[in-house]
Amino acid sequence: MRKRLFSWQGQRFLYLGLEAEPGLALDRQADALFRRVEEELDSVGLALVNTVRSRIFGRSAEARNAGSAARTKALTGLARAAGSSYIAPPFFSSAADVGLDLFAMATPVGNPPRRVAEYEPRENFIRHLQWDPLVFLPGMTCEEPGLAVQCRDILSRVGALLEETGCSFERVVRASFYLHRDADLDELLELVTSLTSLSLDHAEIERVDGYSRPGKLIEMEFTALKPTPR
Repeated sequence: MRKRLFSWQGQRFLYLGLEAEPGLALDRQADALFRRVEEELDSVGLALVNTVRSRIFGRSAEARNAGSAARTKALTGLARAAGSSYIAPPFFSSAADVGLDLFAMATPVGNPPRRVAEYEPRENFIRHLQWDPLVFLPGMTCEEPGLAVQCRDILSRVGALLEETGCSFERVVRASFYLHRDADLDELLELVTSLTSLSLDHAEIERVDGYSRPGKLIEMEFTALKPTPR
């Protein structure tokens, strides 16, 4: 397990990096991860409702699916948060099949409301989470063929969601790109810089082997800082 307490953008966070117990059925591995998360959150005075972002990693598509299903059961109501999921065997340092990265944030000063916006009809993923002063968008993908088409589609939708929350690409403080191992990195960078005003100083890129469905080449996550009211 990796556990880190840190401050960022004026807020206090806990990061957990967990791998399941090897040898168990996939659903038991995944469910046990979230029981461990609850214990670790409780040890620092937090709870599942403090979750702002989670990433499921699976050694296979079936393991990714099991992890995603366990997350859906664990993070309900106001605990719903920005999420993503990947097939990524190199993530693992053990023989586990399911892994998890989770970020929890302490309640901001002033106890502002935690606002989870949902799609209609409701999806497994949220539209966005606003917890002043930060906005968390879930991982976003596209199934159309080709990296360029997928990037244009995703970034267009990201721009609309940022605008919906009072933000813009200029307000993005972290952009995470999970790029398929067979996709071209330079092409991704050229597309992002040509299609948005995002500063690559706020970007990170990691290679993965797959997503929720075949044909996807990129999944993007964004966190933005809301403007200070005047």
